[in-house]
Formats: sequence, C-alpha cells, structure tokens
Amino acid sequence: MKNLTWVFLVFLVIAVVTGCSSVSLHNSWKDSGVPAKQYRTLLVVGISEKRQVREVFEEVFASEIVKKGGVAVASYTITADKDKLTRANLEEAVNKSSVDGVITTRMVGMKKVSDVRSGFIMTDRGYTNTGYIGSNIYPTDLFDFYGGSAEYVTFEHASVEVTTSTEATIEINLFDSGTGRLVWSGTSTAVNPEGVITVSRDLADTVIKAMTKDGLL
Repeated sequence: MKNLTWVFLVFLVIAVVTGCSSVSLHNSWKDSGVPAKQYRTLLVVGISEKRQVREVFEEVFASEIVKKGGVAVASYTITADKDKLTRANLEEAVNKSSVDGVITTRMVGMKKVSDVRSGFIMTDRGYTNTGYIGSNIYPTDLFDFYGGSAEYVTFEHASVEVTTSTEATIEINLFDSGTGRLVWSGTSTAVNPEGVITVSRDLADTVIKAMTKDGLL
C-alpha cells in the first residue's frame, strides 16, 4: 500500500497547470434506498499521505464545484495543522463546516497498459534469377525463357506498433453528513495523468456531471 501511495505521489506532486490526462467514469452506484436529495454544500476530502498533494487536489476540486453553482469546502482548511487525515479530525471537519455531504477521493490502483497493433511488414524483396534484373527481366528468345526472372516480395504478419499508457484508478464516494451513509460511489480512470491540477480539475468535472445526472447536485 505504501508503494502504491508513493507512485501516486510521484506523478501528482508535479504541479503543472496543463497536461494530457484523460479522465473517465467507467462505473457508478447510487443508493436507491435513500430519499431523493440534492447536496448544496459539500466537504471535499482528498485521501493522501502527502499534505501538499491533498491541499492542491481539494482546492481545485472544490473550486470546480463552486463554478457549477455549489458550495464546497476543502477539508485541509479546517484540519490544516494535521499532516495525516484521521477519522477523528474528519468528523471534526464535518461538524465545523456544517455541510450536507462529504466527497472523498482516493487512488486504488495504477497500472501500465500496452496496446499492440499488428500488420504485415516486408521481410524480403528481389528477383528469382539475378541474371535477369530490371530491363533484362524478360527473356530474349524461347530458350532463355527458362532462365527468366520474376520480381517477388514477401511479407510477415507481426506487431508493427506498441503503445504504452498509464492508467490510475480513483474511487470517489459521496456520504450524507447527517447519517454518515454512503449515497453514491464511482470509479474513475485517469489515463496518462500529468499533474495534480489537471487531474483534479478533470476528475471534478466528470464526477459533478455524473452526480448531477443522478439528481444529487
């Protein structure tokens, strides 16, 4: 778990404003047993052992919620003196912020994905009889026919292009602050993540759209 967290920190701590990451939500779940409710005020919690990464992530994610007309509070602004987020100081943050819901995010995996594309590559090319090449490819008389030459090309089916990408899997949860009940959960994939700001912004945009569609925001 420590190795996974460290790998996550390596690419997230590169605080670039732009990047080439692609974030998509590939599954989500909504608790159909809870009454319909829209969450207007949210506490954003980025679960990370690196304080700097957590602060930037929460700030960007919260700002995206505000842009969409909601109210969001980054948890680090309440637990700023705590390097490691615990259940106790999270409960303290929920109580002090007086929010309707709590959004938590954490990375659950990262892997390398290779895409192999196959095709035909030329392995040999030439003439069957090197004595007849180019302008001499055709025989000059009947008896030369048997010594004539034909041009040939051979191909072999093989891998012609191999591309490798990095996929980070991120879990997102929405809890009701009053009951502590999980009301929504989703899993998102970030392909080739390049910077905490870009990943945070893209992830927030994807999650907000999904929760809005489910009637939660």
